[in-house]
Amino acid sequence: LLWKKWGFQILPSTMTDSPTSLLRSFSDSLGGVLPPPPTMIYGRNAAVGQMVNVKNEAYFPGCTAWWNACTGLKNSLAAFKDVKATELFPEWKGQMGRETLREETLDLCAKDEERCPFPVYEIVIQLHQCYCNAFFHFSIEIWPRIAPFLETLLSDDVPQFAIRIGCPKNEGGYSLFHQYFSLYGLNGTRGFEILPHDSTVFAKEVLMPTEGFSHSPLLNYWGLVSAREAVHRRIRPRRHLSEKKVVLVIIRDSSRRGDGDVFNQYFLEVLAKGLQDKYEIRPYKSSDKNLMACLECQVKEFMSADVVIGSHGAGLSLVLFAKTGATVIERIVQLGDSAIYAELPFIMGMKYFPLAANAPAEAYRDAILFADLA
Repeated sequence: LLWKKWGFQILPSTMTDSPTSLLRSFSDSLGGVLPPPPTMIYGRNAAVGQMVNVKNEAYFPGCTAWWNACTGLKNSLAAFKDVKATELFPEWKGQMGRETLREETLDLCAKDEERCPFPVYEIVIQLHQCYCNAFFHFSIEIWPRIAPFLETLLSDDVPQFAIRIGCPKNEGGYSLFHQYFSLYGLNGTRGFEILPHDSTVFAKEVLMPTEGFSHSPLLNYWGLVSAREAVHRRIRPRRHLSEKKVVLVIIRDSSRRGDGDVFNQYFLEVLAKGLQDKYEIRPYKSSDKNLMACLECQVKEFMSADVVIGSHGAGLSLVLFAKTGATVIERIVQLGDSAIYAELPFIMGMKYFPLAANAPAEAYRDAILFADLA
């Protein structure tokens, strides 16, 4: 009730409001803003949709600045808009309000699964993904949220559970969801399933990890560190017989933000000549369909890299798995590109260099050689 008394306003957060922009305004400190520890909200007998409804309350999915992208969040009771009250509760006299409908429906589902208007699950973990095709948002904000709790989820006696993503199967990113959880060791044999649709389900128990800060690897620090450690325990880098260091060049030659004309064959040849025989230049192309279809293969490529070069974009998210001490060189495509790919190497103990969009291969060579001196 504070907002009524003091005039406080609660609005959907935006990039402008995010602590990330505050952090970037302090060159020598974090300005007193520290990453929050991993936590999880627990509820029972819940309707789980874009929001989680329990008796008398509704929860937002995590603590993230992309709330405003979830259009259904404008109405916390939207999950019950299609519930046919007259069929479920014929004995009810008079008009049933939406909040009353919520309480009665949740009570009914807890007592009588067969009459429940929603699919019923024993345990649901809520990891709602608003931007279904957004690789960065899922890999940095959503997927890492359960990493601190993996020891329990991977135990032999864990009961069957479901993870609710909220994206339909026909969305482009859906196939990657399964592969991401497989990086943890969570797959179909572990007694869990991914709920791909955006419809509401009823959960006898619901777990809601409360991170997922938008556009800020730093504020998702604990989840990312836990995710990296979990994956490195399970997966080994691509085998590399040569003593040369590996320069991985991300080339988006079949992407909407293509840069194949920048990181072209001439660029690769000039870079290789400038680095002589100390480095192996390894192209990582978005046109490689076999590689793009295998997330674990991509992770192994980054694990084996000593240097990662790429334009600003979601492909740099996999820097999460690169070697500690690796060098990351980001091509800044335009003024105003966010600092998310500077934060990620920083918190993982890597070196980072931003270069202008038109920087020549020689500039990348110089940055690599300079990093070698550090």
